[in-house]
Amino acid sequence: MGQRIDRVGLSWSLGVAALVIIAFAVGFLWMPGAQAGGAPSLWSALCRAAGITAASGAPAAPLGAAAIPSEVIWTPTTERLIVAGDAARGSALAATCAGCHGANGIGASDQFPDLAAQPAAALYKQLSDFHSGKRVSPIMQGFAATLTEQQMADLAAHFATLPAPAARAGEPPRLVTVGDPARGLVACAACHGPMGHKLGAPELAGQKAAYIQAQLEAFAAGTRRNDINQQMRAIAHELRAEEVSALAQYYGGAAKPASPPQGAASAAQTSADTRH
Repeated sequence: MGQRIDRVGLSWSLGVAALVIIAFAVGFLWMPGAQAGGAPSLWSALCRAAGITAASGAPAAPLGAAAIPSEVIWTPTTERLIVAGDAARGSALAATCAGCHGANGIGASDQFPDLAAQPAAALYKQLSDFHSGKRVSPIMQGFAATLTEQQMADLAAHFATLPAPAARAGEPPRLVTVGDPARGLVACAACHGPMGHKLGAPELAGQKAAYIQAQLEAFAAGTRRNDINQQMRAIAHELRAEEVSALAQYYGGAAKPASPPQGAASAAQTSADTRH
């Protein structure tokens, strides 16, 4: 009787082992090979089943210079340079900026962003990206090409010290405060304030609605690609058209920028008309 039970147990164990082997062969060898369009080796089949392709298993090729989104690296040296920016020297340099961005960092045209009270790190990064060609703009690239790192830091310090546009009111969209975890979208406020702030991220409150919308659309289309780690391109690509519009209107639609000094607005507009 005992021998019979042992034989039954052995047969059952062998049957289970056979099923496991068949399932392994089908799931890890035949199916990956069928999906890849050929019969793979055992090693390549195991790698593919684990999510490792021949390309991903090999050492990654170095990124081409054109594919690197920004030459700015947030090292202690870079941060010290930005902190040491001289607002007085930057004020003299900023005379050239008034035509588009206003004498007080708040321009009259929706085509150009307001720079007043933006974080110095965010301003420095954008100037550096224009300087290196990582962010494309015929006007800004031409202007930034002549700037030294110190001058970029000085300009950033100048605009960072200017009074901010008037605060806005209104109920924020859920994307601002909560995001959309189901789509992997973090809340805007986690990087752009007030919930948190990522180094180099601009303030959005009070920025022009048309400008915000244009930048989100550019990130989504990939025509603007100076976002380190591609976070903005990934987020903007997931946004629906109505969400882009809602975010732009929330951040900038109801903002009332502070009025520039008498005569400055007309002078800035005259300069802008001449240049553009």
